[in-house]
Order: sequence, then structure tokens, then C-alpha cells
Amino acid sequence: MEISDFQCLILEWGRHHRRDMPWRNTRDPYRILVSEVMLQQTQVSRVLPKYEEFLREFPTLEALAAASQSSLLRIWQGLGYWNRALRLRDAARVIVNELDGEFPRDPATLMQLPGVGPYTAGAVACFAFGSTEAFLDTNIRRVYLFFFFPGEDDVPDSRIMEVARRAVWTDDPREWGYALFDYGAIELRDRAINRRSRHYSRQPAFEGSFRSFRTQALRHVLAQENTSLSRADLNGFLTQRLATGDHSYTPQDVLDALIDDGLLKISPDDRVFI
Repeated sequence: MEISDFQCLILEWGRHHRRDMPWRNTRDPYRILVSEVMLQQTQVSRVLPKYEEFLREFPTLEALAAASQSSLLRIWQGLGYWNRALRLRDAARVIVNELDGEFPRDPATLMQLPGVGPYTAGAVACFAFGSTEAFLDTNIRRVYLFFFFPGEDDVPDSRIMEVARRAVWTDDPREWGYALFDYGAIELRDRAINRRSRHYSRQPAFEGSFRSFRTQALRHVLAQENTSLSRADLNGFLTQRLATGDHSYTPQDVLDALIDDGLLKISPDDRVFI
């Protein structure tokens, strides 16, 4: 397919099917960064209510940078991948404390922020600042695989990016990005297309996974008064939760992982807290 034909097809489709989302109605880089971090490996339907709740609690970079860990994780409940919340706060602190509140504008500089990878950097640069640099996510990758690599397997991102760079609609890169997202999410529902990517990896089921036990432990601590309880109490809780299922996880495994990630801490008197 010719690039010009592809651009016309995607843009025309986008004019009729563009999804309205709150983060698409702003150029505020903070709000866009929040949305992009939330959308990492999380469905739009789950992000929509949390996005509004998060911004009510932390309306500015400065508010997020000053957030306590317990208040941050309480708001994040329901989104999963809890580390993202800490990295997002870390990024806010870097911008506020080291960059004098000046938001990086290009993908290369954005990638120096904690928790910001190539896709998130490209998306923020595009949607907040109009960058014309191409970027890939699961939906966009699926569009390029479908139109430009039919029948091919083991396609590396380097080849897809060659096409993506030529295809960017430089007159309006924001709308181009939104149209690609939506086309991949709505029109190309066959997730098997992405299996033809060299970088495809299937997300494991959450139920019964190590992630699920981490989440149960965190929620249990968050539910306690002062978000704190004895190590013995948490061990008892986890022992019950880990009693079923085909796994070899122990309460200590779960606690160690949460401590290593900075999500939980242990006090000198052996209490677990956030």
C-alpha cells in the first residue's frame, strides 16, 4: 500500500470514529503523562474513572510530587502494576525539583524521566507538544502489521518504525496518533495480528498469579488504620490467601517483592507499612 493511500484511509476513518476521552481534550503535558502511564497494560474502561479521581486528588505536578505514598496507592487501587504510581510520582519530583517545573518536550529528554519508555515518551511529546516523531504501542503496531506486513511473521519493530516514520501525518500528528490508536483498537479486533511481531508477549492471567497476591497484600495493608500492621498479621493473611492454587509462593516471597519495589517497608519493631 502507498503511504499516501494509507494516510487517507486512516484519517478518513478517524474523522468518523474518533473516541472522545478527557486526555484528548487537553495539551497539558502533566495530564497527558498521567493518562499514558495509566493506560500502560490497562484497559481504557478502567482508566477513565481513575483518571478523573487521580486528577482531583493530585491536580498538578507539584501536588503529585508532594503526595504521600499511602494516598497515592489508595487512588491507584484498581489499576494494577502499582510500581507505575511510584515511578509517576518520581517523574513529577524530577520535573519539579530538578527541572524547575519545566516539562521536557521531546521524546529523548522525556525518556530520562523515571518510568517513561519509548512509547510513553513519544505519546507525550506528540499529544502535548505536537512532536512528529513516530512511536508504537500494541494498537498502532497492529495497524502497521496488518497493512504493510501481510502474511509475515517475526517482524521486528525496526522494520515497522521505518514505515511509521514515513507515514506520520505532519500536518496534525495528534489526530494522526489518535486515529491510529482507534483504528487498531476498534477496527482490528483480531489480536492474533500482533503475534506476528517479533516482540509479541502474551500477558499472563492475573488470577492466581504472583501479581495477584502482591495486590491482595497491598490492599490489605491499605485497609488498615494508619496503613500499618504487624508482620505476623500480614503473614497470617497471606498464608490463608496462598493456601490454594498450583504455585510455590510463600508469604515471605510476596513481602520481599513488595519491599524490593519500594511499595512496602518494615519498621524496627517489625511492623509492615506503606
